[in-house]
Amino acid sequence: MWSLYPFISRDIALWVPKGVESSKVQKLIKENVGDLVMQGPELFDKFDKNNQVSYAFRIVFQSFERTLTDNEVNEQMDKVKQAVEKEGWQVR
Repeated sequence: MWSLYPFISRDIALWVPKGVESSKVQKLIKENVGDLVMQGPELFDKFDKNNQVSYAFRIVFQSFERTLTDNEVNEQMDKVKQAVEKEGWQVR
């Protein structure tokens, strides 16, 4: 089923220590992003630097009932950022 309302996509990139799998990061994002997510988080970039790994994920927000606002999506992304920082990981 397709929504008639536009979607909003957001990307988040973060540094984690080597050894932290992308699936762990993806799970943390899913648990904190809220219920307006239609797709993702999908890993679209990864690279190693020194003793860290950078992962970048794309998240697509959309509603079947209305047009979402930037503020709504930004609030959800702030929750994700707080959860990431609580793990000791750094948002880029």
